[in-house]
Amino acid sequence: MRKLAPSEKTLFLALCGALFLALNLWSFKIYLNALQGVQLKITNAKAKIAEEHSILNIADTLKPASTWISQHPLPIWNADQASSELLKQERSQAEKEDLKIIEENLLPPHFSENASSVIVQTKLSGPFTGVVKFLFALQYPTAWRVIDKFTMKSDTEANKVVVDLEIKQFFKQP
Repeated sequence: MRKLAPSEKTLFLALCGALFLALNLWSFKIYLNALQGVQLKITNAKAKIAEEHSILNIADTLKPASTWISQHPLPIWNADQASSELLKQERSQAEKEDLKIIEENLLPPHFSENASSVIVQTKLSGPFTGVVKFLFALQYPTAWRVIDKFTMKSDTEANKVVVDLEIKQFFKQP
């Protein structure tokens, strides 16, 4: 093999240096990409842990509600019993508070895994104080009844109102 000229040596060393620098930069880029991937995985893991921690906090927060629900279980009825009980309560409270039932529609029952429900759409007319007492008497937590929709208008007669509402009764199937 012949001896390299000084300019060839310089060129050869410059090419080797450039190749060395290119390989180092390429490996540094691979390292940074790997580091970024690890940081992304760490961020995702932290987010997942925070989400699971918030679920645990929600579970702790809901413990009193769960205890209350277990102490006051849903009534066990079939759909017909629930409908008749809801209508009976609605009519007796309306009569007690001197309210006139103008319209009454029983909607089909809704069945689900946790609780089923029946709904009655009602239009009532009577004094405002009677309506307020009716609402308080009909809707309380242990009865498992709620007022879903509620609209109140003044009646043509003085001191009377017309109320459109939907009363929902929750129950559990036997």
